[in-house]
Amino acid sequence: MAAFAQDDNDNLRTQLVGFEGCDQTKQNTIRQAWRDSWQIMDVIGDININWDEAAAVEFLGPPAFNQGQRAAIQDILRNLGTITGRGIPVPPFDWSVHVRCDDWKLWCPSSVDKTEAYTTNEDGNNIATINFCDPFFTKPTLGAVIVNARRANNPRYMFNLANYDSTTFHELLHINWVHKSGRYGLNREVEDYRIEFWDGSPSEGRYKTRDVYGPERAKILARYRNPSQIGAIIARSDENLGLYALAKLIQQKFGAYPHLPLVNSVPSQRPWISLSDSLFLVNETGGIVANSSVPDDSVLFSDFLPGDNSSIIIDAFFDDSDLPADYIAAWKGWSLDGVGLTSLHINNYDSGWIRTSAPSESSGTRDIAVKKGDTVGVFDGWVTYWTDQCPGAIATLVWEESYGDVSLEADGYLHDGG
Repeated sequence: MAAFAQDDNDNLRTQLVGFEGCDQTKQNTIRQAWRDSWQIMDVIGDININWDEAAAVEFLGPPAFNQGQRAAIQDILRNLGTITGRGIPVPPFDWSVHVRCDDWKLWCPSSVDKTEAYTTNEDGNNIATINFCDPFFTKPTLGAVIVNARRANNPRYMFNLANYDSTTFHELLHINWVHKSGRYGLNREVEDYRIEFWDGSPSEGRYKTRDVYGPERAKILARYRNPSQIGAIIARSDENLGLYALAKLIQQKFGAYPHLPLVNSVPSQRPWISLSDSLFLVNETGGIVANSSVPDDSVLFSDFLPGDNSSIIIDAFFDDSDLPADYIAAWKGWSLDGVGLTSLHINNYDSGWIRTSAPSESSGTRDIAVKKGDTVGVFDGWVTYWTDQCPGAIATLVWEESYGDVSLEADGYLHDGG
C-alpha cells in the first residue's frame, strides 16, 4: 500500500524523536520495528470488523456480549491505522512519539523479568514516550519472522500467533491520543491486564496471577464469562486489541487465520493441552483452578497488586452456545489437525477413557474422557482404553499411522471407521 511505501520522515506520518541512550544499532532496530508495525496499521486503518469471524471471537469476545463497546474498539484500531499517514487524527503538536533507551523511569527489567518496553503519556514536555529495554533488542523483527515462516512452510509454525509479535504496536496502543482517553476522547485508558486463577478453593483465598501477554492469555481473557463487563474489558486490554490486529495481518499474509495456540475451556475434551502448558484446569465440579505446574510469572511492576481494576479473576467461561456456530465448527477442525492423526470413533461403551499421544506441538500422553458416539483425534497410531465400569481392564491397540478412520466397537476391537 502507498502508506507503507512512504518514508518514516514524511510530514503526514507520526514522527519518532529523541532516541536518548540509543546507539546507532538500537536506533536502526527501533526504526525497522516501527516500519514493520506499519504493515499492521495498513490492515486495520479502514477495517470494518467482522465480529463473527475467528480473529474477533477469540480476541474481542463473543459477538453477543461486546456490542456496547464495538464502536470504541473499532475507533481505537482505525485511529492507530492513521499513524502511517492516512489522515490527520490528532493535533500536529501530538504527531511525535518520544523514543528512549535510557530507562528514564527505571522500569526496565531486573534479572527476574523480561520487560521489553514501557510507555508513558508524558516526558516532561507533554509528549508520549516509549522506552525500549535491552530484551527488545535481542528478538528478531516481525518482518524477519514473517519471512522465515514463509520459507519454512510449516503450518504449525506459520499459523501459530505466538511466534509473532510487535512490541512497537503494543506500546502505541497505550498512548492516550491513540486510544482517545483524557483530553482526546471519552474512552478509558488501554492497559495491560492480569488474569488470576484460584490456587485451591476460593475459600482459601489463594490465587496465581498471569500477565496478559501472548495469544493464549488474551484468548482466555476474551472467553471469560462476565456478560456485563467483557466488552468493556476488551476495549481496554492492550494485548487483545493488538493481537486481533496482528492476527488479521498474518491472515492476510498467509491466506488463513493463525488459529494456534488453541485454548480449550474444558480441558477434558480435545485438544489435549499439556498439563505442563495449560494455565488452568477444570475440576470435577466445573471449577476453574490454577495449574500449579506452570511457573509463576515474573513481576513487571512492584506496585501492581492482585485485586486492582486491571486484574481479573477467571472463574467462568462462555459456553460454546454463546459463540458463532461457524467458529465452533472451525475450532473442532483445528483441534483434529495433526501429524499422524487418526479419527477414532467410540462405539463400544457409554463412558470411559482413552490414553493417546499428545499433539505434535506437545509431548507425552493425555488421558481423555470419552463416551459412546464421540469422535476424537489420536496420534501416532496407538491408543489405550478402559471403561469406568472396569477401570482395571486396560487394552492397548496399535495400527498403521497411514490408516484412515478407525472405530472401537462393542467387541473390543478396532474396525475400519470409514
